[in-house]
Amino acid sequence: MQSTSPRTRKFSFREACNYSPSAGSLTPSHKVLVSSFLLTFMIVVGSWLLPEWIPAKEVITSYTGPVMFTAGWTQWWTLFCPEVRNVNYHLCALVEFSDGTIKCYEFPRMEKLDLITKFRREKLRKLFGDNISWASFGQFRPSVARFLARANSDPSNPVVRVTMLLNSADTPPPDYQHWCYRDELPAHTRKAILFSYKVNPNDLK
Repeated sequence: MQSTSPRTRKFSFREACNYSPSAGSLTPSHKVLVSSFLLTFMIVVGSWLLPEWIPAKEVITSYTGPVMFTAGWTQWWTLFCPEVRNVNYHLCALVEFSDGTIKCYEFPRMEKLDLITKFRREKLRKLFGDNISWASFGQFRPSVARFLARANSDPSNPVVRVTMLLNSADTPPPDYQHWCYRDELPAHTRKAILFSYKVNPNDLK
Protein backbone atom coordinates (compact mmCIF):
# COMPACT_ATOMS: atom_id res chain seq x y z
CA MET A 1 0.00 0.00 0.00
CA GLN A 2 1.46 3.37 -1.01
CA SER A 3 2.01 5.77 1.87
CA THR A 4 0.26 9.14 1.76
CA SER A 5 2.65 10.80 4.20
CA PRO A 6 3.75 14.32 3.09
CA ARG A 7 7.32 13.05 3.10
CA THR A 8 6.60 10.31 0.51
CA ARG A 9 3.56 11.36 -1.52
CA LYS A 10 3.96 13.28 -4.74
CA PHE A 11 2.47 16.76 -4.96
CA SER A 12 1.23 18.56 -8.00
CA PHE A 13 2.96 21.87 -8.77
CA ARG A 14 0.10 23.90 -7.26
CA GLU A 15 -0.03 21.71 -4.15
CA ALA A 16 3.71 22.01 -3.67
CA CYS A 17 3.52 25.82 -3.82
CA ASN A 18 0.92 25.83 -1.02
CA TYR A 19 2.56 23.20 1.17
CA SER A 20 4.69 24.05 4.21
CA PRO A 21 5.76 21.60 6.91
CA SER A 22 4.52 22.53 10.34
CA ALA A 23 7.16 23.47 12.87
CA GLY A 24 4.75 22.92 15.71
CA SER A 25 3.44 25.44 18.22
CA LEU A 26 5.80 27.46 20.40
CA THR A 27 6.28 26.40 23.98
CA PRO A 28 5.44 28.93 26.75
CA SER A 29 9.12 29.38 27.59
CA HIS A 30 9.90 29.97 23.91
CA LYS A 31 7.18 32.62 23.71
CA VAL A 32 8.55 34.38 26.81
CA LEU A 33 12.07 34.33 25.34
CA VAL A 34 10.99 35.78 21.99
CA SER A 35 8.77 38.41 23.63
CA SER A 36 11.58 39.46 25.99
CA PHE A 37 13.99 39.81 23.10
CA LEU A 38 11.56 41.95 21.08
CA LEU A 39 10.73 44.12 24.09
CA THR A 40 14.42 44.68 24.86
CA PHE A 41 15.13 45.58 21.24
CA MET A 42 12.25 48.10 21.11
CA ILE A 43 13.30 49.79 24.37
CA VAL A 44 17.02 49.93 23.53
CA VAL A 45 16.65 51.20 19.96
CA GLY A 46 13.66 53.43 20.83
CA SER A 47 15.59 55.22 23.58
CA TRP A 48 18.48 55.87 21.18
CA LEU A 49 16.10 57.45 18.64
CA LEU A 50 14.63 59.92 21.13
CA PRO A 51 15.15 63.58 20.10
CA GLU A 52 18.33 65.18 21.45
CA TRP A 53 16.36 67.94 23.22
CA ILE A 54 14.74 65.49 25.67
CA PRO A 55 16.76 65.78 28.93
CA ALA A 56 16.06 62.20 29.99
CA LYS A 57 17.64 60.74 26.85
CA GLU A 58 21.19 60.98 28.19
CA VAL A 59 20.16 59.24 31.44
CA ILE A 60 18.27 56.45 29.65
CA THR A 61 20.95 55.75 27.04
CA SER A 62 23.59 55.45 29.75
CA TYR A 63 21.86 52.14 30.60
CA THR A 64 20.64 51.05 27.16
CA GLY A 65 23.74 52.15 25.26
CA PRO A 66 26.03 49.27 26.32
CA VAL A 67 23.37 46.74 25.28
CA MET A 68 22.91 48.44 21.92
CA PHE A 69 26.61 48.66 21.11
CA THR A 70 27.25 45.07 22.20
CA ALA A 71 24.42 43.73 20.04
CA GLY A 72 25.20 46.02 17.08
CA TRP A 73 21.77 47.67 17.09
CA THR A 74 23.07 51.20 16.46
CA GLN A 75 20.73 53.33 14.37
CA TRP A 76 21.64 56.62 12.71
CA TRP A 77 18.50 57.96 11.11
CA THR A 78 20.06 61.39 10.53
CA LEU A 79 21.59 59.84 7.42
CA PHE A 80 18.12 59.80 5.86
CA CYS A 81 16.46 62.81 7.45
CA PRO A 82 18.94 65.17 9.14
CA GLU A 83 17.58 67.94 11.32
CA VAL A 84 18.51 71.30 9.82
CA ARG A 85 20.56 73.26 12.33
CA ASN A 86 19.46 76.78 13.10
CA VAL A 87 22.82 77.92 14.47
CA ASN A 88 26.33 78.32 13.10
CA TYR A 89 29.09 77.68 15.60
CA HIS A 90 32.71 76.83 16.22
CA LEU A 91 34.70 75.70 19.26
CA CYS A 92 37.76 77.12 20.91
CA ALA A 93 39.63 76.26 24.08
CA LEU A 94 41.28 78.46 26.69
CA VAL A 95 44.48 76.80 27.91
CA GLU A 96 45.47 78.27 31.29
CA PHE A 97 49.05 77.96 32.55
CA SER A 98 50.33 77.93 36.12
CA ASP A 99 51.73 81.48 35.82
CA GLY A 100 48.25 82.81 34.96
CA THR A 101 48.75 83.28 31.22
CA ILE A 102 46.02 81.97 28.91
CA LYS A 103 46.37 80.65 25.37
CA CYS A 104 43.40 80.45 22.99
CA TYR A 105 43.27 77.35 20.78
CA GLU A 106 40.77 77.36 17.93
CA PHE A 107 39.47 74.06 16.61
CA PRO A 108 39.53 73.60 12.81
CA ARG A 109 37.13 75.89 10.95
CA MET A 110 36.49 74.74 7.39
CA GLU A 111 35.51 78.19 6.11
CA LYS A 112 39.02 79.46 6.94
CA LEU A 113 40.96 76.64 5.27
CA ASP A 114 42.04 75.98 1.71
CA LEU A 115 40.74 72.93 -0.16
CA ILE A 116 43.76 70.67 0.53
CA THR A 117 43.80 71.49 4.25
CA LYS A 118 40.06 70.82 4.45
CA PHE A 119 40.66 67.24 3.28
CA ARG A 120 43.50 66.78 5.78
CA ARG A 121 41.52 68.09 8.76
CA GLU A 122 38.06 66.72 8.01
CA LYS A 123 38.35 64.07 10.73
CA LEU A 124 39.27 66.74 13.26
CA ARG A 125 36.29 68.83 12.17
CA LYS A 126 34.02 65.83 12.62
CA LEU A 127 35.33 65.22 16.14
CA PHE A 128 35.50 68.84 17.32
CA GLY A 129 32.50 70.16 15.40
CA ASP A 130 29.85 67.50 14.98
CA ASN A 131 30.64 65.40 18.04
CA ILE A 132 31.88 66.97 21.26
CA SER A 133 29.74 70.08 20.73
CA TRP A 134 26.67 68.08 21.76
CA ALA A 135 25.72 66.57 25.12
CA SER A 136 25.41 63.04 23.69
CA PHE A 137 29.19 63.05 23.06
CA GLY A 138 30.11 64.73 26.34
CA GLN A 139 32.02 61.66 27.56
CA PHE A 140 34.83 62.48 25.10
CA ARG A 141 35.44 66.02 26.35
CA PRO A 142 37.84 65.07 29.21
CA SER A 143 40.02 63.12 26.76
CA VAL A 144 40.18 66.08 24.37
CA ALA A 145 41.01 68.43 27.25
CA ARG A 146 43.85 66.18 28.41
CA PHE A 147 45.20 66.03 24.86
CA LEU A 148 45.21 69.83 24.58
CA ALA A 149 46.90 70.12 27.98
CA ARG A 150 49.72 67.75 26.96
CA ALA A 151 50.08 69.38 23.53
CA ASN A 152 50.53 72.88 24.98
CA SER A 153 52.20 72.25 28.33
CA ASP A 154 55.70 73.39 29.21
CA PRO A 155 57.60 71.61 32.02
CA SER A 156 58.55 74.97 33.50
CA ASN A 157 55.00 76.33 33.12
CA PRO A 158 52.50 73.45 33.14
CA VAL A 159 48.87 73.73 32.09
CA VAL A 160 46.43 73.83 35.02
CA ARG A 161 43.04 74.14 33.29
CA VAL A 162 41.44 73.72 29.86
CA THR A 163 38.08 75.39 29.17
CA MET A 164 36.13 74.72 25.98
CA LEU A 165 33.93 77.51 24.64
CA LEU A 166 31.04 77.23 22.20
CA ASN A 167 30.82 80.31 19.98
CA SER A 168 27.60 80.56 18.01
CA ALA A 169 25.17 82.77 16.12
CA ASP A 170 21.67 82.15 14.79
CA THR A 171 21.43 81.20 11.14
CA PRO A 172 19.66 83.99 9.20
CA PRO A 173 16.21 82.93 7.98
CA PRO A 174 15.83 82.22 4.24
CA ASP A 175 14.74 85.42 2.53
CA TYR A 176 14.88 85.54 -1.27
CA GLN A 177 14.88 89.35 -1.17
CA HIS A 178 17.85 89.57 1.19
CA TRP A 179 20.03 86.52 0.71
CA CYS A 180 22.79 86.01 3.29
CA TYR A 181 25.67 84.34 1.49
CA ARG A 182 27.99 81.91 3.17
CA ASP A 183 30.90 84.34 3.37
CA GLU A 184 28.62 86.97 4.93
CA LEU A 185 27.18 84.95 7.81
CA PRO A 186 26.95 86.69 11.21
CA ALA A 187 29.98 86.43 13.48
CA HIS A 188 29.76 83.87 16.28
CA THR A 189 29.38 86.40 19.07
CA ARG A 190 27.32 84.32 21.48
CA LYS A 191 29.67 82.63 23.97
CA ALA A 192 28.98 79.71 26.29
CA ILE A 193 31.25 77.54 28.44
CA LEU A 194 30.95 74.03 27.08
CA PHE A 195 33.33 72.24 29.43
CA SER A 196 36.03 73.11 31.96
CA TYR A 197 38.67 70.60 33.01
CA LYS A 198 41.15 70.95 35.88
CA VAL A 199 44.39 69.35 34.76
CA ASN A 200 46.08 66.89 37.12
CA PRO A 201 49.87 66.44 37.12
CA ASN A 202 49.40 62.83 35.92
CA ASP A 203 47.55 64.10 32.83
CA LEU A 204 50.75 65.72 31.58
CA LYS A 205 52.87 62.57 31.73
